[in-house]
Amino acid sequence: MSGAPDPRFTGLLARTALIALIGLLVVPNAALAAFVERFRDWSLYVHEEANTRICFIVSTPIKQEGTFSRRSQPRLFVTQFGGENPRQEVSVDPGYTYRKGSTVEAVVGGSRFELFTERDRAWAVDAAEDARLIEAMRRGNQIQLRGTSVRDTWSLDTYSLAGFTAAHRAMTEACRNASKR
Repeated sequence: MSGAPDPRFTGLLARTALIALIGLLVVPNAALAAFVERFRDWSLYVHEEANTRICFIVSTPIKQEGTFSRRSQPRLFVTQFGGENPRQEVSVDPGYTYRKGSTVEAVVGGSRFELFTERDRAWAVDAAEDARLIEAMRRGNQIQLRGTSVRDTWSLDTYSLAGFTAAHRAMTEACRNASKR
């Protein structure tokens, strides 16, 4: 054992902090995140603070199935962080807390992806998987996400990808412009 931190654990901590921030951003507070434009079923928001710009697109399900009795509004995000090394990340807020150690299955067309969970969020395992999932979303018509809650109820949420490609393009451009300031 080398004593170096496990990169997966380090990434998990960074993603958990980020999603906490995004959770704050989507609260309707113009001082935190500004709505930019709607692209059919996807909306673009931008958050600026000092020299940092975070852009994200978000959607809600067009269909919700499962054994849950109640939950908050589920949301699917793609976030781009500006700066010198821009990166994009897919995340899910299911509207409940995931069962510890569970995964979320994402299906786009014929492609399947497995997202890891931490409390009330799920993410792709790394940047390469984020890129694969985003590319599948750009080509697809819908994405289905299946997760399990701490109460062992399950959900199957279907999100429309109508407008996703245009929203993704606009998000990429909005954050690209931020790094040129």
